[in-house]
Amino acid sequence: MSAEDLDDWLDGLAGRLGDGPLEAGSIEGQALRAQIRAQLSEEFGPVAARDASREAQLIARARAAGLLPLEKAHQANPRPGPRSRWGLAQTLLVAASLAVAAVGILTLRNQVRPTETLRGIVNGTVELESQDPRALKQLLMQQLQAAGVTVTGYEQLDRVGLDADLPQPLAPKVRQVLEQHHIPVPGDGALVIEIRRTGAP
Repeated sequence: MSAEDLDDWLDGLAGRLGDGPLEAGSIEGQALRAQIRAQLSEEFGPVAARDASREAQLIARARAAGLLPLEKAHQANPRPGPRSRWGLAQTLLVAASLAVAAVGILTLRNQVRPTETLRGIVNGTVELESQDPRALKQLLMQQLQAAGVTVTGYEQLDRVGLDADLPQPLAPKVRQVLEQHHIPVPGDGALVIEIRRTGAP
């Protein structure tokens, strides 16, 4: 991959879209961005604070893999030998790696959270705010088209927008896109969205 292709891919992943035709790398980056955002919109069930059974299983697996010393019923010398110290070091290294991975995932989740805000509905038009209106418009168009909806985009003065005729009854994929962006379902199937830059009057 050339440096220019990599730049296009990173711009697509970051949601930065130019006015010209989209390059292949930019389209791939946008597709990955849309997939990440779709996964982040899923709701996860609560995780138990502590599960003794699961802990016992993990400890047994770590011992079987040689990461922890085996239990001995009558151990004459309780001091850990070189081998058990090495197993402890490996365990600590794995725990540190998992902690770093968790911090990285949380950071990524915070970076790719949707930045749009629903301002309201005026005369049937859904009004959104975004730091990057063009990128949000492109993302919405791609997601709706992927769900089988015909979409037309437009630009007017300080706003960008899109029009779409939603299928009736509403397909689950289309409903998922609308819910992901907190867009109310229009009663007549005519979806009109206008996006202005955050802070614009």
